[in-house]
Amino acid sequence: MNRSGAFQAIPVPHPRLAYAQCWEDPGVLRQALRVGPDDDVLSICGAGDNAFALLLDAPRSITCVDHSAAQLALAELKLEAARQLPVHSFRSALGLDALGRRVWFYHHLRPSLGPRARAFFDDHEGHIRAGLLGAGGFERGLQRFREQVLSRIHPPDRIDRMLSLDDVRQQGALYAAEWDTLRWRGLFRVAFDRRLMARRGRASGALDALGDSVPATMHARAARILCTLPAASNFFLQWYLRGHYPDPELGPPYLTTAGHAAMQERGGRVRFLLGGLLDVLRGCPDDAFSAFNLSNIFEYMDEEETRVLLTEIARVGRPGARLCYWNLLVPRHRPESMAHRLERDVGLAAALLEQDRAFAYGAVQVEVVC
Repeated sequence: MNRSGAFQAIPVPHPRLAYAQCWEDPGVLRQALRVGPDDDVLSICGAGDNAFALLLDAPRSITCVDHSAAQLALAELKLEAARQLPVHSFRSALGLDALGRRVWFYHHLRPSLGPRARAFFDDHEGHIRAGLLGAGGFERGLQRFREQVLSRIHPPDRIDRMLSLDDVRQQGALYAAEWDTLRWRGLFRVAFDRRLMARRGRASGALDALGDSVPATMHARAARILCTLPAASNFFLQWYLRGHYPDPELGPPYLTTAGHAAMQERGGRVRFLLGGLLDVLRGCPDDAFSAFNLSNIFEYMDEEETRVLLTEIARVGRPGARLCYWNLLVPRHRPESMAHRLERDVGLAAALLEQDRAFAYGAVQVEVVC
């Protein structure tokens, strides 16, 4: 959007599909943003799931921004599938049933897609054939983890018993008696080794600040999820440990009957914009948005980059606009120098973290434009 209000595409092609699903808790996001019919939302797109979850709250508009053409193509295909197909066919098109008519569904939807989405999936029909929700680099990594690592730590019956429970006392007992083994704890020492994380692109400055505490920190976060929140209804756990959703009605909101209906009814309120977030914001007029889903975008930014981006968000945010974002390993929130522009809701953020069903995050940030 430029200052006259017209949206512009900023061409930053990115062919790799990094994420096929969103891995921040949409329940936390909805409670943090409190979206209603007068709201215009700016959302990091990713796989689109959490932006689509906000359609349940009937905002006036949702603008999905991403620097990756592949991620926007995926989100566009998901939305078009929901708008044109009944719920069971919609789920089938995304790969949530046995291999069947997935590619046929794509060619049925193809004429309605934009050129970017058509070009990407014409070149990546294999993603659709194999099951879209498992096609991202992150999801493929989870599959390798389940097949090559988890299978050597926990037998299938133990995993099934954990995922069948909805009583956290029983989960805690199972965790203490059978789950928290030497091999389980060793997994975190290997997976979050400093040298391995550096090879994966984690900034050296962040690693220096974190020291050697990351394996213990991530082990504790996993224990919280397994012992304090009902496992049977935690769709994050179901995918982490099984690689599928046994009951889509307990899955991500956009896959439920109600979420699918919201996408059908309100999908025309969603638009996709290709570009870096800061560049997009600099092309927006003041007071353009009233809610911001920012994923964990600040994780790889330093303090000055965070301040610059938050300054632009405060400019384009209306008074009272709400921001929600997550911290993985690096603590990031608005600096004290911006206290007159953004007010932190520390109490709500702490309460939402206790409810967060995702595994990895250490903090939720909720801020309000003054």
